[in-house]
Amino acid sequence: MRKSTSFDTFIEGTYQEAMGWGVVLLRIVIGFLFFYAGWSKLVSPDWSAAGYLANATGPFASWFQSLAGNGFIDFLNMWGLTLIGVALIIGLLVRTASAFGIVIMVLYYFADLVGNTAHGFIDEHVVYATVLLLFILGGFGHVWGVDSIIERRLAPRMKWVRLFLG
Repeated sequence: MRKSTSFDTFIEGTYQEAMGWGVVLLRIVIGFLFFYAGWSKLVSPDWSAAGYLANATGPFASWFQSLAGNGFIDFLNMWGLTLIGVALIIGLLVRTASAFGIVIMVLYYFADLVGNTAHGFIDEHVVYATVLLLFILGGFGHVWGVDSIIERRLAPRMKWVRLFLG
């Protein structure tokens, strides 16, 4: 007899159809948060992360301050947020997008460590990173996402692709 896991207990206690809708809604909402953050930067011709980075605090402040005014950093920030958002909204490369989203959230958190920890160590960056970790572990791209279509067509031949999908 197979040993029951905590996930088995979780599944037994959920409304599975409603859970699918909840998963999709959460993925899309977080996707729109990232998309809007990136898109609003892209359409603003004079946007730059220089001001944010120049005022960095915490143990890595000097490194973040050295990045202020770097056009490549601005490019990565704008397009990274936008593409992560699109990927989450349509359910494409959800694990990959979530991993990059976690990197961005960790960088944002440490760039203003003093401000982000003024009311405790948990702020929105930590919450978003935790939700993105749930996306990585839960395979949320397979629930009404493009990842499920890709995996059905490629997985039998290329099992390594599953690392990026989900």
